[in-house]
Amino acid sequence: MTKKLRIGAVPYMNAKPLIYGLDQHPDEIELIFEVPSLLPNMLNNDKIDVAIIPSIEYFRNGNYAIIPDISITSIGTVESVKIFSKVPIQNIRSAALDKSSLTSCALTRIILKEQYHLSPQYSQWNKQYDIVSTNTDAVLIIGDNALKIIDDGYITLDLGQSWYEFTGLPFVYALWVVKRDRRIPGINNLLKSAKETGLRSIKALAITESQRLQLTHKRCLNYFTNSIRYDFGKDEIKGFLAFYQYAMSLGLAPNGVEIIFNET
Repeated sequence: MTKKLRIGAVPYMNAKPLIYGLDQHPDEIELIFEVPSLLPNMLNNDKIDVAIIPSIEYFRNGNYAIIPDISITSIGTVESVKIFSKVPIQNIRSAALDKSSLTSCALTRIILKEQYHLSPQYSQWNKQYDIVSTNTDAVLIIGDNALKIIDDGYITLDLGQSWYEFTGLPFVYALWVVKRDRRIPGINNLLKSAKETGLRSIKALAITESQRLQLTHKRCLNYFTNSIRYDFGKDEIKGFLAFYQYAMSLGLAPNGVEIIFNET
């Protein structure tokens, strides 16, 4: 019996086009869903074979190879990575960071430090929608939760838009990776094909996700077509490397990591 390919993915709407149709091969592929912060360790410990990982973890680990041409990226407003603040952004002195995220936590620190010259006291937080009960000035929320929260009474900062205003570059949130010493024949083509099929099926995905999240079909379609991008070309690589430089400057990632693509 052939061993199943174990694919680790995030459960959020933004990843759905990248895994489209993979669940139609249950004898060959096992899809395993987990929050972004847990997938890198699962890959490191060989509990999965390939994973969508937070982009910051590529630089922190140093032992991954990137599947070419695919990412979860924004160029401007992203909608699903937001700071909700009780005070004006420039007055933030404490912030709770969604512990299910890694890249967005690093991006929060970079934006507040570099764009607003702030170094608030940070803490972890994982109460999903219950931001009213937090005792910090601001809260970072990612994924479907960020899309569903009603922001009445809060000042919101869309971190995708903030990054674009600050750098003029795309921001890369996540990438498909494998371990560098692991050869999985056909994995690049498999994931590229899933992406291409998913992008051709965006309208159907928007209907499914609108029902799942209780959001309007129009909003889900806009999210798929305008907020999130799925390529990893020259501009995305520039944004990825700019993020790395800022992360290094704040001590959030080590020096000397190169971009290595998976060749199989």
